[in-house]
Amino acid sequence: MAAELFKTLVPAHCLGSIWSERDNRERESLAPTVRDTVMHDNTVANCILVTCLGDVSMTAQDRARVVELWIRVAEECRGLGNFCSLHTILSALQSPAIARLQDTLGQVSRESSRTWKKWVRREKRVSRELLVQEATSVLKTAERACQGAQERQRQQDVVPSLVTFFCSLELLDATMEDYVEGNVLNCRKWNEQFKLMEEIELLQETANLYTVQPNEHFGAWFQAVEPLSKEESCSLSCQLEPRYHWVRKIRFFFKHKKNRSGQNTRPPTKGPVVVVDDPPETS
Repeated sequence: MAAELFKTLVPAHCLGSIWSERDNRERESLAPTVRDTVMHDNTVANCILVTCLGDVSMTAQDRARVVELWIRVAEECRGLGNFCSLHTILSALQSPAIARLQDTLGQVSRESSRTWKKWVRREKRVSRELLVQEATSVLKTAERACQGAQERQRQQDVVPSLVTFFCSLELLDATMEDYVEGNVLNCRKWNEQFKLMEEIELLQETANLYTVQPNEHFGAWFQAVEPLSKEESCSLSCQLEPRYHWVRKIRFFFKHKKNRSGQNTRPPTKGPVVVVDDPPETS
């Protein structure tokens, strides 16, 4: 689905001057191809939240197995070159509603935890240059293997996360004016924007090579998942694992030290104070 949406994306809809107006109610029809992609990413993120939080009868160990499943899905997405879904999964698993589930995350296997941390580190280093480099390599491989079916099956395609381009385009729009010295067109800005549009078109060429067949049963389930609002997900998270803050007095790790007067500076021992997170108010 992510690949199909990226294929139909209109690169100009990603321009900072256009996408920055997305919250303007008078321009709700602006950049429809980008909106479709963002809506799909939000649906994927919602599925992750629902599977991790939606069933209050699940134990922390059960939820840990679900987290491990999504980590494996993220790894598979990276293997397929689907940076879009990879970014969405990693972002959802780092959302406050899941990140605060310490009992759950503490029961995730070491192997899955290492894999998770590895992809988080690598995902932060994914840049436009890396995506373009991979796309160029894919296209060259496709040209060489146009007559070899076996080689084509091993080829990796690239579906980028639009966040990579949004950041560059919005920064470009915010830091550079359209015109300089009156009515003189700012050629530098337009050249940079044109370069970014070319990069998106190059990546769309690789997306056209994507051959993963959709699973009908998964697609039906995916579309049927009820959405959770941010408030609902946080409320469920607090219900599943109320967070207890133990307010502890200062303790010395080695020996009890004494002040200059010879008195023991160890504070008096008192029972810990327990503070429970209140679930967020829902409107």
